[in-house]
Amino acid sequence: MSRGASSIGSGGGGTIYEYRVAALDLVGLLCGVQVPGLDVVPDSVCLQKANDFPLDDVVVLNRQGSYELAVQRQVKRTLEIVSSSGPWRKTMGQCLASLKFFGDEIDADRHRLGLTASGPTTGLEALRDLAASAAAQKSMADFLQELPRLGQSYHRVWKHLTQTVSDLLAESDVNAPEQELVHRSAYRIARRLVVQIEPTEQISPRFPGLCAALQERVLHADTEVDAAGVFRMVEELAQEWGPRGGAINAAMLRNRLSARGVALRGNPPARSAVVVHRRVEQPGAEALTQAVQVQTLTSRTGRSARSDVIGELKPSDALRLEVHPAVDAEDVGSGALGALPPYIARPDGVDGQLRRMVAQSANGSQLVMVVGGSSTGKTRACWEAVRAELPSWRIVHPLAPDRPAALLRALQDDVLEPRTVLWLNEAQLYFLVKDYTAQVSSALQDLLTDSQRGPVLVLGTMWPTYWNHLADDPAEGDELHDGMGAVHQLANLALTITMPPAFNVRELVDAAALVASDPRLRLARSRATSGRITQFLAGAPHLVRRYEQSDGAARAILHAAMDARRCGHGPLLTEELLRTAAEGYIDEATWHTLDEGWFTSSLAELLKPRRKLPGPLTRYRPRPGEPSPDSPLYQLADILHEKGRTTRKGKPPASSLWEAAATHSRTDADMRELAEAARAHQADCEALYVRASGGDVSLLTWFIRRLIALGQFRRAEELIEERYLSGLLLGELSAAVGLSGQYGDSERLARRAFTISGNRQGHRRLAHHLLSLGMRRDATRVYSWAADHGDPSAARWLAGHYEAQGDRITADRLACAALTEHGSPAALLALAQFRVAAGEVTDAARLCKIIADHGHADALVARARERSDHRDHAAALCFYRAAAAVEHPKALEWMSWRCDGQATTSAPRTWHTPQRPAATATPCTAWPISDLPRATSRTPND
Repeated sequence: MSRGASSIGSGGGGTIYEYRVAALDLVGLLCGVQVPGLDVVPDSVCLQKANDFPLDDVVVLNRQGSYELAVQRQVKRTLEIVSSSGPWRKTMGQCLASLKFFGDEIDADRHRLGLTASGPTTGLEALRDLAASAAAQKSMADFLQELPRLGQSYHRVWKHLTQTVSDLLAESDVNAPEQELVHRSAYRIARRLVVQIEPTEQISPRFPGLCAALQERVLHADTEVDAAGVFRMVEELAQEWGPRGGAINAAMLRNRLSARGVALRGNPPARSAVVVHRRVEQPGAEALTQAVQVQTLTSRTGRSARSDVIGELKPSDALRLEVHPAVDAEDVGSGALGALPPYIARPDGVDGQLRRMVAQSANGSQLVMVVGGSSTGKTRACWEAVRAELPSWRIVHPLAPDRPAALLRALQDDVLEPRTVLWLNEAQLYFLVKDYTAQVSSALQDLLTDSQRGPVLVLGTMWPTYWNHLADDPAEGDELHDGMGAVHQLANLALTITMPPAFNVRELVDAAALVASDPRLRLARSRATSGRITQFLAGAPHLVRRYEQSDGAARAILHAAMDARRCGHGPLLTEELLRTAAEGYIDEATWHTLDEGWFTSSLAELLKPRRKLPGPLTRYRPRPGEPSPDSPLYQLADILHEKGRTTRKGKPPASSLWEAAATHSRTDADMRELAEAARAHQADCEALYVRASGGDVSLLTWFIRRLIALGQFRRAEELIEERYLSGLLLGELSAAVGLSGQYGDSERLARRAFTISGNRQGHRRLAHHLLSLGMRRDATRVYSWAADHGDPSAARWLAGHYEAQGDRITADRLACAALTEHGSPAALLALAQFRVAAGEVTDAARLCKIIADHGHADALVARARERSDHRDHAAALCFYRAAAAVEHPKALEWMSWRCDGQATTSAPRTWHTPQRPAATATPCTAWPISDLPRATSRTPND
């Protein structure tokens, strides 16, 4: 296939239509671009997930934020929007099921309902426009008030939608549904409906843009496979995976494409360091193990994660692996004790279970996760287990420049040899970091399932809250669930151990001699409550007490750090962020008592260690060889982070935090997390949204819509133009400006919206508003411009307008221009229907012939069925005749069926067929229109 050929449009070849549609979304996922209906870049795509989503053909998801965003999409090759159509009824039934199971998410615009089909285009376009109009209204009452002004096609689609919803609700209840329930259900569906028209035989409108994105973002310059070839591969993968593929993410696609020989951007280059262990047999000597390391130059900067032999590590090295230092005993000198107190093991409990799992990793790679609260001894238990069971193994602890990046680099640079422990303390900082989640999880899953790279042990610790979000199915209404995806699949591979929060009485009795041997254990045993010895040793009560006793500027700094962390910022906080954010947490009276050095002195107090324990804040120091940060970085104590998540939950952060986040966040990912939190708190912080929009344009989109709602039109327009955002926003802005009475600006914005992206909502909404005010001349001018630029709704309205005024020449000219210049038969169909209603069947037949001769017989058949459902049999027959004249199979079938029905009245028929005299039973086309059967249902083959 040539570079320009589209496999999406080629048809045939055994490729199923819905998988060709799915390939478009999968390529969007691979390229990191938005897909229709989702305002953010997706992180996974599911196929045929009927157990999870009622609209199950293609489900596009983003689970990186604080809640799940989804488009549930049903794919139909053709879909006629009539209440008697079986596929239409089934699809609307699935939409009602989605309302039942995901009603809150749909109403909150977190889940949307997708519908993709190839035709008939007239009905699908009307449904798409109706959905856009419903989404633009604030309430159902506003929508129903607006509906009469939208035009006949909108009203017709709405009637079919409500009739279908009413029928489906009636089937599930013995009583007829109330009209209020029917209208509310139909409105809830319409306002979240995303309609796509994807042709079966032509190139998809999305195909060229996605090909360009593939070439620019994904495909390496040296690859021999072009973008069209990648599309074919993705289609094949979609069919191969199907419902068994689970949540397909970009990493899975990249791995499979690489395996097929596609060179991708961002794939690791040739390995920079290979360590080969060779066993050499020498005569008369024992077998020796030699390590031969081949070094090559690489373009990478920095260092790979450090690898050490576990048995050669000292007890003090445990602190480097983030084991908490123990509280100091007041009656013992600082140099008289070891780095760690003696370990109170529980061989019949958690320690015995953990050590057995660690030992079993020698037989094959595995992931072991120790789950427990802060300072319960998780990390120390892991340290003791690997020292006891795997002393000859190596250990790797990826930390810098940040944890997930360091982990990915360790996986790529061959640091992880067989018989290595990958140490992931606080594993949520690796798995649940935005922009890294899918990549880290997929890389680890690949490591664990590749027997040639093992055995390895991935050993991690995690708080229960994070583990529940990572491993469990989402609970109803849980907005913090991170979703399934690749990280959920990884969690399914994990062996988990729950660390108890305290020692029980028997364990303390058994450890009495060990406790007596160390003054730190004696102190903890005498002062800790309820057996919480590890928390006391880690200084948890001491740190909580320091926080509770802090006041003034020191307490403001801690609250700024707590709120930054609970709102999603990573563990490393910049000094300027703390300084700027803390200002908003200081009350007016305290502020006037502070001197110029208030921040420096207060920060120094919080950093000051006591009893050998770090303070509430600790300064981050890079390891030797690692790059130094541009400014000092600080970490909040784990126990205070956990306390802040509970005690400060529900309290809005100070506005100074958002101001600080805009300029002093450590990474772009930290900035986006805080911007998401600001949106959740409805905070007006333009600088933060603008800066964060570089990685998540939905944040700025939300803020612009908020500006529009507040009437700040000028600033909203400036942001849209400055950031080159979509014409959809300009269309919404145009509608809002028009409703405020600024008609000139509204028309200017509507034209600009159409020029940028073809968005038609601006001028349609403006014209409807002008009509509601009786300003028909102005509305006609707006519609005329829109019709000249290919808007079928505008052409339809203008044709009807001039027809009503008796200017049929202008009406015909406009309708024919819409067909010949823009390929839309909607205006001519409307005129033909008007002429039939006026009794001018011959002239209507002339118009229908023009439509059929231009290749739109499908539209004639669809309109014929629709008119038949409305008992407008004269118009239906006129449309069927024109389609049959160009040998449309459905029209010929219908006409043949009707002829047979008239000739054989005794045969059982679904429709009633009146008897005719034999003399009038000659060609169907000669029958009077009044003899057309009155349809109550469709023929079996229709």
